[in-house]
Amino acid sequence: MVKRRYTLLALILLFFFGVLYHFQNQQSSLISTFTRTHFITKLPKKEIQQPVNNQTYPAFRHPLAPPYPYPYEFLINQPDKCKDRTPFLIILVNGRINDLEARHAIRATWGNESNYNVDVLRLFSLGFLGSVSDRTQKMLEEESKAFGDIIQQDFMDTTYNLTLKSLMGIEWVTKFCPKTSYVIKTDNDMFLNVDYLVHKLLHPELPVRQNYITGLLVSGTGPLRDKGYKYHVPKEVYPNDTYPIYCAGSGYVFSVDMAKKIYDVAQKIRVIPIEDAFNGICLHELNISPAIPPRDIFNGHHIQYNRCQFHKLITAHSYKSDQLRSMWQDFWTLKSSGCK
Repeated sequence: MVKRRYTLLALILLFFFGVLYHFQNQQSSLISTFTRTHFITKLPKKEIQQPVNNQTYPAFRHPLAPPYPYPYEFLINQPDKCKDRTPFLIILVNGRINDLEARHAIRATWGNESNYNVDVLRLFSLGFLGSVSDRTQKMLEEESKAFGDIIQQDFMDTTYNLTLKSLMGIEWVTKFCPKTSYVIKTDNDMFLNVDYLVHKLLHPELPVRQNYITGLLVSGTGPLRDKGYKYHVPKEVYPNDTYPIYCAGSGYVFSVDMAKKIYDVAQKIRVIPIEDAFNGICLHELNISPAIPPRDIFNGHHIQYNRCQFHKLITAHSYKSDQLRSMWQDFWTLKSSGCK
């Protein structure tokens, strides 16, 4: 009798642990499937509206997640820029309102559209500083009237809104210049060799590529979790431990069809504050891989100026306005004379 009781108890325990094991396997499988197929958290279905700077933005789970999608408005726009032209290349330069000297230096050097034998269009992408005076904003509007190369939307111009700034440029291309061939996004402390980009990489004589994006490729990196880092990203904003492969934000070039694809997918997924990594997330969602560029033509770091070396690259990083002007005087005047 006692033997039968122990046998029955053993069978009940085996059944219980069998059910528990099956449940855990199912749960693990679901988590694994989610991790494989969702690199980021989708937007919540319900958005709570809260006032920010006298405006209303969608609320997110964490303050470091930029409010997007949101119908940001252009405070300064150039909607007719492509009305009577079809540029081969659009240069989108991220900067800030107070970077006036940097904009002037770029206009006088690699951003001078008249330098090139193809149609190149230059635009500076800016956010809005709520702390600036009306006078500063009016000066920016006067600068825009004088040069016709500034676009600005009404999101706050902060480090954590750099992604919004790049999305603004992509939105502008999509809505106002969809017949261009290529776009390059860069920053206002960069050296850009437009001639090499146009004739050695993009080749105007060839058909425009499709699903094309390239730059300095970054892989195997992940979000910085420590709050001590300037660009830290908490798990609440981006739960995965690694980013998909992406092109460094210092300079990446893409075919015009990619502008609409990236802009459209960005409406459906949560934006993270790391601009170039977010671009990689968009590419992952689109199932498009960035192209591997020729070696050493995209540089995300500072390089000591050398005329011969600089004629064989597209980007180099971190130059002040006076350095850029000085380099350009030698680079453009002497071209590649004396170089092998």
